[in-house]
Amino acid sequence: MKPAFVFIDDARFELDNFRAHAAPAFARAEFIYAQTFDEAMEQLDGRRPLCFLLDIYGTLGEGQPGEIISQRDLEASLGPPEATASLYHDLDQVPGGEAGNLFLRRVYAQVECWQRTFLTACEQMGQGREYGLANLRAAREHHPQAAALGYSRKALYADAVAMSRAGADGLLQKPQGGGDEAIAKATRAAAPELAEACYTAVDHRLALLSGALATRLCGEGASLNLAEALEEAIRHLDSGLMGAPTQARAEAHQALLDLRLEELGLTPAELSLVLALREWLGQD
Repeated sequence: MKPAFVFIDDARFELDNFRAHAAPAFARAEFIYAQTFDEAMEQLDGRRPLCFLLDIYGTLGEGQPGEIISQRDLEASLGPPEATASLYHDLDQVPGGEAGNLFLRRVYAQVECWQRTFLTACEQMGQGREYGLANLRAAREHHPQAAALGYSRKALYADAVAMSRAGADGLLQKPQGGGDEAIAKATRAAAPELAEACYTAVDHRLALLSGALATRLCGEGASLNLAEALEEAIRHLDSGLMGAPTQARAEAHQALLDLRLEELGLTPAELSLVLALREWLGQD
């Protein structure tokens, strides 16, 4: 059985689109699809996930979605349309080569206005980044060995900052498109890159956590065989941490299989980490 990756998104369209057009590129993983974290845990049925792909914007709870912002409120939020000509007004009189920066500030002021309006519309519909943050917190609490990546089409810079500060291993952008067919086509094209990004996130998280465990074991002079096996495994995940591998990947995997983990006094979280590492290392 392949390692389990979990995609949580409150939009059924996004789950179906990913299943049909992105998942086939993930040869090393099997996806679980869910609209809530609890639903994902039910489908996992005790399996140990190695990666969470988390939509950022969504609706928490079981309440009905709010109303779409009215056209009148939308126009009031956006204000009068900015004449294109005003963006260029007096640029030729700006000294010191600063005209370009002034022009970009003016353009971004319009972008920012649309962003504020977008957030207003989200709030009225009961959507926001708390959906992604809540799922991230749950993933970290229940499966700390798993990588967790934000995955959004609508998220803004501030949302990326919030996810990063909450401990996400990275953020990925959903492929864009003007309609369902365009999104499907863009998703198929982006799928190999998305898969590689998720694999890299799994490598990095397992390597960092395993490095911390190996350091503890060495410092305490305990389970040195496990510490050595962890160090070799890390070399196959991130050579920047431990240098180049000294054994074949299959040998490093077998070294972990040969250990009697139940006799090493590991905490439940540490045991889950080693089992996840062993599972991932066994994938080509």
